[in-house]
Amino acid sequence: MSDAFSTPAEHALTHPELEQVLDNAVAGPSSMGDGNEGLSIEEAFEVDKTVRRILEGGYKTIGLQFPDELLPSSVAVYRAIQTRIRDQGAQAYVLADSTYGNCCPDVLSCLHLPADFLVHYGHACLTPTDALPVFYVFPRRKLDISHAITEFTDASREDLSEEGGKKGVIVVWDVAFDWLADQIKEKFTQSLPCPVNFATIQKPSTSSDKAVDVKGKAPALRTIDPPEGLRLDDCVLWYIGEEGRSSINLQMTHANNPLYIYSPSSSAVTNLHRQTSKLLSRRLFALHQAMSADVFGLIVSNIGLRSSQPLLKQLREDLKRAKKKSYTLSVGRLNPAKLANFSEIECFVLVGCNEGGLVDNTKDFLQPIITPWELELALQGVKHIWDPAKWTLDLGKVLEGANGNGMGDDENASADGKESDGDPHFSLVTGKMRSKKTFHSATDSTEIPNEGIQALTLRNQNFDLARLESAGSNFLASREFKGLEPRYGMDEPSLLEEGRSGVARGYTEEK
Repeated sequence: MSDAFSTPAEHALTHPELEQVLDNAVAGPSSMGDGNEGLSIEEAFEVDKTVRRILEGGYKTIGLQFPDELLPSSVAVYRAIQTRIRDQGAQAYVLADSTYGNCCPDVLSCLHLPADFLVHYGHACLTPTDALPVFYVFPRRKLDISHAITEFTDASREDLSEEGGKKGVIVVWDVAFDWLADQIKEKFTQSLPCPVNFATIQKPSTSSDKAVDVKGKAPALRTIDPPEGLRLDDCVLWYIGEEGRSSINLQMTHANNPLYIYSPSSSAVTNLHRQTSKLLSRRLFALHQAMSADVFGLIVSNIGLRSSQPLLKQLREDLKRAKKKSYTLSVGRLNPAKLANFSEIECFVLVGCNEGGLVDNTKDFLQPIITPWELELALQGVKHIWDPAKWTLDLGKVLEGANGNGMGDDENASADGKESDGDPHFSLVTGKMRSKKTFHSATDSTEIPNEGIQALTLRNQNFDLARLESAGSNFLASREFKGLEPRYGMDEPSLLEEGRSGVARGYTEEK
């Protein structure tokens, strides 16, 4: 009945009236970057490469993930791909409104289809995933390479001098300039007198051999290595792109290296290394807040990341050994209103990608948000060593460190067992003495019998009275607002009186 009075859902994708419009469609600056100006939709969105990868891999259900700014071009791209794969029994679907973030492959939506292949359009964080094979189509932006070299050289002349002590350069670029990778390598190599290396982006292979897509074998899509014969600390980082999450990640993971960013929109170079100390100070403050917290919320920012699930398991075990309470949350895209619903949580841990795994504007949130690496450091207590050079958002490295160093065990959490859980300690955040709350102790083997005992007193290993606590009950007990007071039996009953009757424009007693 509804189809007779409404437009069918498939109208936007299959109606024949759109063919003439879509055949003449071209990609402009508003779609996939100014580098695609004058190209057709099929050329800008690499339809030929996409179709070849689908046919060679024998995939049948394909997800086409578009960010919000590319949705106007999604219909044309879908039709161009679907008309070429329909004879092979394959079906493509347009995915919009990504579950977590536009930069990450939307694995959750693909599992709902379920899809066996995903095409990701637009900016990408290049975090490896092993949930399903992903083919990336990056935007294209114009770049004056010669001008960028001149600006970089003038800005970092002091660092590359004998007094500066730096001997090499590492060039990193945003994914929007990857289509110029060969030209960037050639011109930078010819123009620079010092050793230079490039953080090249490795796209997934288009080979028909499915062995490259085996679960658990997803390779890193980009690595930042120094030139041959040099150490990473001996190099200067040059980043081509705009300031944003990508540049912040470079600032944090390479805090000891001078970092210069060239903005193609302003044609100017900015020294970001001077701002790194402020970022590290904010992260150090969040770390001390985490050290004083007893209830943690583990936020899953993407289920398709290669190391997210084993890392979540490891973090839960570490928190349990440290006698902390943990909750695992999946809230999609973060915002202060969502996290405000979990008032009993004192600190959040974001398990996310290389770009979305760090929330720097924590002023809008009620509780601090830290990274998994910072959590493992906080669980060591006062014994932790703050080394900015080891700061990372790589979940694989955090997992290796947690397994190798045994972070979060009872010895680290309780100072070799000499400190009692009930002893107060000084909080550097609040400036007050506070007592530590303990939850589900890993060493507590006390079992409560089901029958045969009428009066039961729970004691710990030191024969002190112990309490069974929960995070929710403790939080409710500490709230000042307890709800409306019932006042049972405190007020004398009064006589019942007849109230008004009628409507607002004229009650009965007013007539």
